[in-house]
Amino acid sequence: MLAKDFDLFKQKYKENCKTESSNPAILELYSYILKNEVIDSDVWIVGGGNDTVVRILERYFSDEDWKELELELENWTTNQLEIFTECIVEGSTESDSDDLNSTIMNRFYLLKKLLVIGEQRDRFRNDIFLKLIDNIEFLNKCKSITFEEATEVAGYFDYSERIKDEKYKDDITTIILKAMIEKSGN
Repeated sequence: MLAKDFDLFKQKYKENCKTESSNPAILELYSYILKNEVIDSDVWIVGGGNDTVVRILERYFSDEDWKELELELENWTTNQLEIFTECIVEGSTESDSDDLNSTIMNRFYLLKKLLVIGEQRDRFRNDIFLKLIDNIEFLNKCKSITFEEATEVAGYFDYSERIKDEKYKDDITTIILKAMIEKSGN
């Protein structure tokens, strides 16, 4: 979406419109989220909204756009970030199974940024963190995580304490985190 077209769109949603970007790819993504954020949550869960967001990321975003988006996320509302977090961990496309899919890893890097923003916003961390817990299987799709990145993400889950506690031994979160760390060490 071009900035001039977004200006017209922005008038309709001016109360919730917080983006400061003029990047066409980011505006395309943001306009979709902005237009649908107050609609019934079924748009995101059942209606394909999560997949639509991932397709926008896959089709429109260059390496530079991903970097700009990471910075732009700071401007978005808590609700928009929560929706976006769900989209990047729940949404998928046919290319998600491709081992070399850079979109998956770019989504992972955005997730790391979202967790940081969540910490900065206090209570919001729980919203982002809960979206990741609910969709922990997303980490299985990320094939190129370094050991440092894996331990950083595992730290949000208190992984070192979790593996010592017998009640978490067979927990799906613990199993996935352990596999992610082991895979990253190779």
